[in-house]
Amino acid sequence: MLSFKPKFLKPGEELLALEEERSSIVDLDHSKVIFNPNSSLSIEQQRQQLPIFQYRNHILYLLECFQTVVIVGETSCGKSTQIPQYLLEAGWSSNGKQIGVTEPRRLSATTLSNRVAEEKGVICGQEVGFSIRFSECFDPNVTKIK
Repeated sequence: MLSFKPKFLKPGEELLALEEERSSIVDLDHSKVIFNPNSSLSIEQQRQQLPIFQYRNHILYLLECFQTVVIVGETSCGKSTQIPQYLLEAGWSSNGKQIGVTEPRRLSATTLSNRVAEEKGVICGQEVGFSIRFSECFDPNVTKIK
């Protein structure tokens, strides 16, 4: 766990000292902070640690049996990153078909695409890509997850 406690400047304190203290914990030049407690594990082991992993076979079975399946889960349980990969591994993208994922925001769409590509060990834009208004990163002949 992070042991960062917020510190507020008092009149006369230097901002530089406070920034040096925080920079060891959070990169202040970038707006995103990612904490992954399983970062020492391999990608496959990280995937198996996600809560959705235990339901993999159930999800694939339900998708085979029913036309519509609604999956509800906590944030960061693996819904958006893992289910498309489960479908790909089960052969749902054969015969030129693509697996589509929708996200409500541009940033989440590109971040999701990059994460799934990283997990698959491919370059974003090849087997895994994205298409958002005014920006596309996919190959129609190669992309399986979009």
